[in-house]
Amino acid sequence: MPLSAMAQASVDSIAKNLEHPWGLTFIGDGRLLVTERPGRMRVVQPDGKTGEPIEGLPKIDVGGQGGLLDVLADSGYARNRTIYFCYAEPARSGSGNSTALASARLSDDLKRLEQVKVLFSQKPKTSSDAHFGCRIVESGDGTLFLTLGERYSRRDDAQTLDNHHGKIVRINKDGSVPKDNPFVGRAGALPEIWSYGHRNGQGATLGPDGKLWMHEHGPQGGDEVNRPEAGKNYGWPVISYGEHYGGGKVGVGTAKAGMEQPLYYWTPSIAPSGMA
Repeated sequence: MPLSAMAQASVDSIAKNLEHPWGLTFIGDGRLLVTERPGRMRVVQPDGKTGEPIEGLPKIDVGGQGGLLDVLADSGYARNRTIYFCYAEPARSGSGNSTALASARLSDDLKRLEQVKVLFSQKPKTSSDAHFGCRIVESGDGTLFLTLGERYSRRDDAQTLDNHHGKIVRINKDGSVPKDNPFVGRAGALPEIWSYGHRNGQGATLGPDGKLWMHEHGPQGGDEVNRPEAGKNYGWPVISYGEHYGGGKVGVGTAKAGMEQPLYYWTPSIAPSGMA
């Protein structure tokens, strides 16, 4: 954005005194449902009044980049009061965590979550406090997309299909797998996977074309905008326009046959966040 345009922008504070707000969604009548990464979800009223933490969240692993992350109201929220949220889910036993996506009904009094159901849990769990991804998008056909980071220490997993690291997944609202997902029926591939070779998708939305758009963090430089298509490989960590922290080429360079080029990239990094 040109500096002249930035100088003309105005900023209004809607709500204050939130601790690391991470995701938000509109739930009608000018109200917002907002997540705080330390593990709280609140309703913000049109006048900026912030409600008490909503009860009923599952156990969340809070630390580093992990915690309670994105939230999205269902397209039919006015009718069904359904929301979706994603978070760092701790392992049931031992150490480790992974990104999980859950659905719930927001109670009529806006004070608690009801009928909480985990729709998807990233596999495998790993001991890391970085690169959870965790942006949720509802597609025009009613399926849900979820961005998943490669957990930083497991970056090579982004190129293999037997795990959910460095992927975008697509599921139905009940947690089942759409029959037209690109890897359904392929031996050794997890059927939820939509696209792969991603690093850490921090923003995602439907574009005016009705397609999924997203951006992801590169390492040192190389943040990307992509339009993920079914079954395609977006290159990380084989190709990147960034470099390793402290310097050094990533993989084979910036291009390789069979791997998609970004629609746009930034060098150096701008560390993009939400996308609308």
